[in-house]
Amino acid sequence: MSFKVLSKKFAGKVLLLTMLAGASLSVMAASQDPHAVAVASDAEFVAVGKSYNVDFGDQKFRLDFKSAKEMVFTSPDGKNTANVDITVTPIGNDVYMIYWSRRAGQHVVHVDDFRNGVAYTNIFLPDGSASRRKGTLVEIK
Repeated sequence: MSFKVLSKKFAGKVLLLTMLAGASLSVMAASQDPHAVAVASDAEFVAVGKSYNVDFGDQKFRLDFKSAKEMVFTSPDGKNTANVDITVTPIGNDVYMIYWSRRAGQHVVHVDDFRNGVAYTNIFLPDGSASRRKGTLVEIK
């Protein structure tokens, strides 16, 4: 058989094999990347299904973790409530970095220590300013 005939006969299989090999290599490369950041699953994130009061002194919030990808953020007076998509990165020993956006241009990054009840926040505003605070993280029973 000529190369042309073989190419036509096996084209679909070679393409599929190439696609599978490419996908495997991508997954393998990502898992071997020492700079890749892990994302927590619901099973890995200790706060799923729980609610917490966060107190940064002049800023207080309630955080309701629906999953490792969704949280409800509420101000103490209940007037400011938002469902936000979150990205949760496990750091270790019930410590997680949690990221979300609240409004166009406003970004929040928490490092929350659920075991010791400590929260660190970095809030970046659209004007380029930032608010950084340390506070308490108390589970609502």
